[in-house]
Amino acid sequence: MGLWVIDLDGVVWRGPEAVPGSPDAVASLLERGDRVVFCTNDAAGPADKAERLRRLGVPACPVITSADAVVAACADAAAVLVLGRPGLVRYLGDSGLPVTDVASLPDGGSLDGVDVVVVGALEDWDRSRIGMAADAVRSGARFLAANDDATFPTAGPDGPRLLPGNGALVAAVATAAGRSPEIAGKPHAPMASVIVERHGPVDVVVGDKPETDGALAVALGARYGLVLSGVTSAADLPVGPVPWAVGADLADLVGASGAGRP
Repeated sequence: MGLWVIDLDGVVWRGPEAVPGSPDAVASLLERGDRVVFCTNDAAGPADKAERLRRLGVPACPVITSADAVVAACADAAAVLVLGRPGLVRYLGDSGLPVTDVASLPDGGSLDGVDVVVVGALEDWDRSRIGMAADAVRSGARFLAANDDATFPTAGPDGPRLLPGNGALVAAVATAAGRSPEIAGKPHAPMASVIVERHGPVDVVVGDKPETDGALAVALGARYGLVLSGVTSAADLPVGPVPWAVGADLADLVGASGAGRP
């Protein structure tokens, strides 16, 4: 009986649809006695992801998002300014953080007293609000990114595509502020600590990005299962860290592990 930590975007789903076979692959892991925790760098509340998993027919399992890692990293913050989706702002507030959405402030208004600036993903980038976040960082606020993922795998009318990830938004704030951020999400310490504190030692980390999922596996002392249904393709192989196993998708990886592939 092992603990599998499984990424979501590009692994369980891509765009609005489940990756074919992923719900059954999760069910197979549970049926053979393994435990599953979903872990995503998306800066959303875990309940939002759990509901999406339910709609796609994926068996219910615990969900950890980079918002959980942000909460852990901001435990002692006195005033948190968020550049991110409303769902992230709401989750941080519900978790007890003193939070303000930069979008709720007067454009170009005062940012006195900000303790931490948190940057999560946004669909629509507002140049002025990015500038306000950078102003607070320049004034001495701690700079915390939910994640620094460069790309976000989705699907368009012509098939799979990659959109700019939160790392691109973080880079805009960092460039304007002249400061590099701390990172809360995978593969960094806040996320790794949340996983272990809640669920114990990890046996396998599954994901589509070696630089995040693979590095998280290394940090946790776990095996890394790479799937080719998201950001990484067969043309990108070999990659580092070296995966324990490579599958076309989650179903392929789980099926091969059940058949005893090393």
